[in-house]
Amino acid sequence: MNNVSNAIKKLLKTLLFLSLFLSFIALGQSERQPSEGIYYEIFVRSFQDSDGDGIGDFQGIIQRLDYLEDLGISGIWLMPIHPSPNYHGYDVSDYYALNPDYGTMADFQKFLDEAQARGISVIIDLVVNHSSVEHPWFKAANAGDPQYRDYYLWSETDLGWRGVSGAPAWHQGRDGYYLGLFWSGMPDLNYRNPAVVEKMNDIAKFWLELGVDGFRVDAIQHIVESEDGLIRNTPDNLAWVRNFEAFIKTVNPQAFIVGETWTDSDTIVKYHQEANLDMSFNYPLFDALISSIQKRNPSNLKFVLEQDEQLYPSNALRGIFISNHDQIRPATSLSFLKPDPQRSKLAAALMFTLPGIPFMYYGEEIGLPNGPGDRDEEKRTPMRWNEDEYAGFSSVEPWYSFSTEDPGISVAAQQNRPDSLLNWYKQLIALRNTNPALERGKLTVLESGERSVLAFSRELNEQRLLILANFASSAKEIDLSTLTETFLPRDLLSGNMQPDKLSLPPLGLMVLDVSSELDTAAASKYVQFARVWAAPDILLGQ
Repeated sequence: MNNVSNAIKKLLKTLLFLSLFLSFIALGQSERQPSEGIYYEIFVRSFQDSDGDGIGDFQGIIQRLDYLEDLGISGIWLMPIHPSPNYHGYDVSDYYALNPDYGTMADFQKFLDEAQARGISVIIDLVVNHSSVEHPWFKAANAGDPQYRDYYLWSETDLGWRGVSGAPAWHQGRDGYYLGLFWSGMPDLNYRNPAVVEKMNDIAKFWLELGVDGFRVDAIQHIVESEDGLIRNTPDNLAWVRNFEAFIKTVNPQAFIVGETWTDSDTIVKYHQEANLDMSFNYPLFDALISSIQKRNPSNLKFVLEQDEQLYPSNALRGIFISNHDQIRPATSLSFLKPDPQRSKLAAALMFTLPGIPFMYYGEEIGLPNGPGDRDEEKRTPMRWNEDEYAGFSSVEPWYSFSTEDPGISVAAQQNRPDSLLNWYKQLIALRNTNPALERGKLTVLESGERSVLAFSRELNEQRLLILANFASSAKEIDLSTLTETFLPRDLLSGNMQPDKLSLPPLGLMVLDVSSELDTAAASKYVQFARVWAAPDILLGQ
């Protein structure tokens, strides 16, 4: 009997490995475009210091490219890399240069070459709505130079507009008031001036020809205001995006932009339909995903998912995320009184199984929390690589304090721990990279029969996957026969076959392969044979 049992184990495991092998082969037959795959957002200042000044740099990223390749990501988004009077870089003082804290142009070019040699695309932040008050254009404009005065928006009086945060939008200059929607240190550029449009096109062309694959366009809603004070999503703004999209395609047809579309779904869709935007960030989905986990109820997430499937054009690329440099990290937002990595695992699992291009934020994969304060710096603290004095980030005190001293929150601490958040991310990334239905498949929300369980399918060609996510802190019994006719589908995350009546663990997620080709008489006979001749624990992974 034992010999028969072992033989069946080997047969079933062979079938599993063959299925995975064929998935890898299928993936390799179609080369990814730069706008596809999985992106990893890096704040250069906080990622890796290579020269001992406490500040991250391009050479530091190069040192960590093997880690990123092993993680399985296919693209990198760099937060602003240009010179700026502020640590964050979102007020640019020279669009053609690099922040000297980060390295030289030769360093950046080497980083591009090393990343792209590994098949990793690179996009950079492009801050087009405004410059710094330290930019030579604004200095000349504020001094009254007629050539540059019209590069910005001026008024003889304060027109009383309110900016993005509700604060006054017009600021006293040397002669009159200038518009600055974010604050006085960020004067808005005037895109009704053709010279400004041409300058920004030239800047984009410079970086594309240098080798970047595209841009994350900051504040994309606010670039062209109306003359009566509407500061977001104007028809002229959509026209600028459409023209900019057309221009970058003349430089590199595969280049793409992803917009910071921090608004409602109907408005985001307009950027795809009316402005031909390549990719938008799905902020409504982010809000629904995080709040649903916090409330232990996926009803709002279900609504947003169903709405998205109806609203978005079929060719619209959606950036999906659970954190970024402006949001509270999930290790903090999803924890109650004490760290709760299981909720972070559920959030990550949803990000990698829902439609869209996943964008990870550095440190998210190890559960890096926010720092203790409310400042934006607390969302952008240095990465923790190991348990050395300065966590492997630097050989000296870093530019900003670490958000935690927890010894378990580092790459080294989690690398060899099978149940770690880091290894969960690696497993999820590998799952997505080898299953086309997760990358590009149609989503259908299903009725699970349990209020706290989200059920949906992802389908592409012959592949059909059934995803079940339990938002409750207790296990839920699911009757699979109401969702699929497939006999004993396999959970792609655990490798285990699942019975009709399955128990979904608390805060757990399963990805069941219910493709039609698996539901055959032959497969059924193999499993029935196993049931008769072997103990129940042979069903893969036991």
